[in-house]
Amino acid sequence: MSTPTLAPAALTPVDPAYAAAVAPFVTTLQPRPDLVVEARGPGDVVAAVRWAGAEGRAVTVQATGHQLLTDLGGSVLVSTRHLDSVRVDPATRTAVVGGGARWQQVIAAATPHGLAPICGSSSHVGVVGFCLGGGHGPLSRAFGTGADQVRRVRIVTADGVERDVDDVREPELFAALLGGKTGFGIVTEIEIALHPVTRLHGGGIFFPGEASPQLLAAWREWVGTFSDETSSSIALLRLPPDPALPPPLRGAFVTHLRFAHLGTADEGAAILAPMRAVATPIVDMVDEMPFAAIDAIHSDPTEPMPIWDDSATLSVLPAEAVDALLAVAGPGVETPLIMAELRHLGGAIARRPQRGHDAVAGRDAAFHLYALAPMFPPVAAVAPAAARSVVDALRPWASGGLPNFQGPAAGGRLGPLWDDPTTAFLTRVREAYDPDGMFRTVGLRG
Repeated sequence: MSTPTLAPAALTPVDPAYAAAVAPFVTTLQPRPDLVVEARGPGDVVAAVRWAGAEGRAVTVQATGHQLLTDLGGSVLVSTRHLDSVRVDPATRTAVVGGGARWQQVIAAATPHGLAPICGSSSHVGVVGFCLGGGHGPLSRAFGTGADQVRRVRIVTADGVERDVDDVREPELFAALLGGKTGFGIVTEIEIALHPVTRLHGGGIFFPGEASPQLLAAWREWVGTFSDETSSSIALLRLPPDPALPPPLRGAFVTHLRFAHLGTADEGAAILAPMRAVATPIVDMVDEMPFAAIDAIHSDPTEPMPIWDDSATLSVLPAEAVDALLAVAGPGVETPLIMAELRHLGGAIARRPQRGHDAVAGRDAAFHLYALAPMFPPVAAVAPAAARSVVDALRPWASGGLPNFQGPAAGGRLGPLWDDPTTAFLTRVREAYDPDGMFRTVGLRG
């Protein structure tokens, strides 16, 4: 196979730098593209796409590698991780972000101006993949999804043309990108809205896992009282005996309540009081916090690891659904699961912006269910079934899924995440801009 002439290099599996160039954050699957191009600028992306088109090669893209669905075999992988510039305009409350930048870089650039992005639960995730997949985070109930913040996208389409798209310039492609996730091209730059948020009342509370029946029962009713300024999730965690964890949490089964409130500290404490009264906390970390510390709410892992995850959106969460979750992940259950999580949705997530059409999935969902298991021996053989058992247990109340939570269980397929009209729209736009299927959905950008 001939290779394109690009700077700095087009790498094949025999090159010493290949492994580092393709290394993902989620290491369950090891990417094995035929060729990897590490783009140092938009011109490298254009050249790689034009070369692949001339050679009849499939193209995939990776920024941080948080969300691989296949091993990318047979494709040309364009890595955008070096396209990580961030420019903040305080006057317009916007940021222009390179295709490979992570949220932590946007937060670092925005917070000195008293501004904040609508990011996810971990700032280690890539901005583009988050926003193109919809994007749900601790402030989404107040401000909408990550896709709702996007003002402009610069993308290299299958014809090797770099395009600026927005509500006016190629609006159908722009609408498809907002939630359609993948298969339209390679994003080199994205412009997003920022918000005047400097602090919040939030954090996490770790309760004994044995109290999970009482906590989940109280939580499902408690979140129904929220205004849009308040959000919460709750997770059943089986923590490893990690020396980095506080001693009471090492190797423990716990219930982790996550909380974020944009109002005053007194308001936040009053809202949280009913849950604090349900059980005695092991560790209570909810307090006033600067926005830059938002990762502390979920305390997601920051080191690469192999996992198997499965997920679904839920239309409702009746008491029977809580019982079903406890039956597969609650106290006394032998399971390799690290986490079984429920996130409360609604609020601004459910309201489509007035600007026009988009492809954000799950706006009508009330909750999101997520299950995660490690793929380490000896539990790797049973991890997929354990994650699937959580989703299957709550299947009667499931309404669909979110693109950003489709892991290896999706098998490289997006599945029925959108309604029929949106699926038809996405298919039509993909065929218009990529008629030969160059950007095959053999993986989701992460």
